[in-house]
Amino acid sequence: MRLDTSRDAFARGMWPEGLVAALATLAVAWPLTGLLREDSWFVPAVLMVGLVALTGAVLRTLDVPPSLTSVVQLLVSLVGLSQVYLRESLWRGLVPTRDTLLLVGELLREAGTVLQTYAAPAPTTQGVAFLVVSLMTLTAVSVDSMGVTGRAPASAGIPLAAGFLVSVSNSGQAMEPWYFAAVAVLWLVMLAQQGHRVLAGWPSANRREAHGRDDVTANVPTYRGLSQVLGALALVAAVVGAAAIPHLPPTFLGDGLARNPDARNAGEGSAQVSFTETMDPARDLRNQSQAPVLTYRTTATRLEPLRVTATERWDDGRWVAPNRPVSGLLPVDAPIPRPAGLADGVQLQQEQVTVTGNALDVPHLAVPFPVASVQLPDDSAYRFDPDDSTVVLQAPADQYTAAYLSVAGGGELPDGVGEAPADPAKFDEEVLAVDPVSAEAVGALTDEVVAGTSNALQAAILIQNHLRSAPYQYSLTLAPAAEADASDPIGGFLETRQGYCVQFATAMVMMARSEGIPARMAVGFLPGQVQVDGTRRVIAADAHTWPELWISGMGWTRFEPTPGIRSEAPPVYARTPATTGDAAPTTTTVTRTPEPTTTAAAPTPEEESGLSEIWPTLWRTLVGVLVLALLMALVPLVGRRYREEALRAAATPTEKVEGQWLVLTRSLGDLGVDEPPARSPRDMRRHYRENTMMNRSGEDALGRITATLERSRYAAPDHVADADASRMGEDVRTVVEQVREATPWNIRANAALLPQSGLAGVRAWVRGVFRRR
Repeated sequence: MRLDTSRDAFARGMWPEGLVAALATLAVAWPLTGLLREDSWFVPAVLMVGLVALTGAVLRTLDVPPSLTSVVQLLVSLVGLSQVYLRESLWRGLVPTRDTLLLVGELLREAGTVLQTYAAPAPTTQGVAFLVVSLMTLTAVSVDSMGVTGRAPASAGIPLAAGFLVSVSNSGQAMEPWYFAAVAVLWLVMLAQQGHRVLAGWPSANRREAHGRDDVTANVPTYRGLSQVLGALALVAAVVGAAAIPHLPPTFLGDGLARNPDARNAGEGSAQVSFTETMDPARDLRNQSQAPVLTYRTTATRLEPLRVTATERWDDGRWVAPNRPVSGLLPVDAPIPRPAGLADGVQLQQEQVTVTGNALDVPHLAVPFPVASVQLPDDSAYRFDPDDSTVVLQAPADQYTAAYLSVAGGGELPDGVGEAPADPAKFDEEVLAVDPVSAEAVGALTDEVVAGTSNALQAAILIQNHLRSAPYQYSLTLAPAAEADASDPIGGFLETRQGYCVQFATAMVMMARSEGIPARMAVGFLPGQVQVDGTRRVIAADAHTWPELWISGMGWTRFEPTPGIRSEAPPVYARTPATTGDAAPTTTTVTRTPEPTTTAAAPTPEEESGLSEIWPTLWRTLVGVLVLALLMALVPLVGRRYREEALRAAATPTEKVEGQWLVLTRSLGDLGVDEPPARSPRDMRRHYRENTMMNRSGEDALGRITATLERSRYAAPDHVADADASRMGEDVRTVVEQVREATPWNIRANAALLPQSGLAGVRAWVRGVFRRR
């Protein structure tokens, strides 16, 4: 009876499996809806994942080799991404150009800056959307290639797990259970689909078993019920075991996209720091690692802390990382302007730091404040944020040199500094906003400390000295009363007078704002410890925060209200007038022997993105990837040609039958089934029945194959027609498909990517070339 080819084609395309794989990929990205503000990435992601699934299903239906299917899926997805995000850079809207790679680099750079600068939820810029959709597309190709085309859904769990960890590792709170449930259920459905195919090939009641020399029908017990019981027990054991095993921290396996302030953890033994996202170095201050975050030399005798970033945003009892839109940054490598508000009469001197080792993540760069210039390696670049005077690194820089300004001599300032009051209309309202919960307590204390002083600089010094006085104690452990009242952290600190740099700096910021002085919070590092060779080493525990206040005539100005050994002495201009309060302030002075270094040259602005300099490398890498993909597709193509070489050369029905038999033996050889000895067709049939696992329909197809082969070899030539050879080809596909279903996934993967027939075909081609010579 002739097979229903349309039904076979649909089964070969594995359309239901492809749909489930696509849904699993989309489920992986579900947590991103809470990490990104806008959902502009969602529709393109769905379209790209659907395109990958549809392409794979169509190619499998057409019986395209697995490796070629994966390569075509990748190429189609690249074309789709270029049409969605890169169309303007394509030649005639189709062919990638040099501008295409430049645009890709710019989009990825923008995405990196946004995702490492903003706390979740991060804005979904064009670069962020491009990055997310690209990652989802690559995940879809991997899952479909491994789980559907490669018929190994267990392995497809690897890219699914990787994407899932990226999505949920920095949510800042316990993972929502339905995120995991959605991915887990769909992955289990993929496994169930494979299990159904494999179990269908196991011995069943319809299996014809060989007993001795006779083929008899035997009722063989089914193993499906046992497998289902084992699966259910394994699921129960996994759930119970998960409840008993200690859980890892949410960021143990990955940092994730759009890093949330509450999800970072700088564990012991790590040189990484978390304050760039949390604006609170508490975890870093407790870090016992001695691994250097920075190693540098300086020309200065009075050391300054190294500033990384600053924020003016206080929300719900904590500092929030600054919003830093790319549109607000100066062009790449543009000269850094002179600090705003700095009067000409202030005597300044330029100092320099030369960093020889930098472990900070992009886009963060540590430099003393205010920075005058930055010189980076040729393969890196920076942009400057004039709003808060922060250097935003665009690419990794292990070494760099920075020049900065400091008040010269003994810190003498010209008359009139600090006398002009700040005009609120010229400042963002956030730099003047006092925490509403503690505003009353802050205002009362400030009035007492400042005592009517009208000069902003003098008022700032009085506030600083008050906080450095004896009643206040430095401690990484907050007093129980302060910890108990999380709704009013500032009021709790002012009451208990116990805290670390964040509490001292926050109190000074709020007290200054209550006096109408614009203020913000800066984070960075203390100068670190001097080493034997004269360099200074900064570790994670050197993390520090301090306030910056706007003083007329000086602009944004650093102060140091934190007492104790975990802080610096106040700047020279902030050490007068004499301290008021109950006791003298506690200070710690750090001195060193200056190391002569060369003066940093001002960076020259570039007309073009730094990506243009690495264009040859990017181009060679792209060509290499394409060549590798073509080579991966070459062996399976050669294998298919080698398996079908006798069939293509056949002219008579008898030759076509022999060609179909050769397709069968070589295809099963790729799946690890030895070729039968050269005996009668019946003996060869017995060999395959004993060494493979098929159901009744597969054994019937094998019987028809050997019967046709027997007639072709031993009967008269007119007993075999072209229709017989065609039906034999359909039976060959049925047998090979059933054997493949029952074959372990690793053997199937090897047959798809590196088939023995392909290697044999390559060897035959090489021998032919040498013979011709």
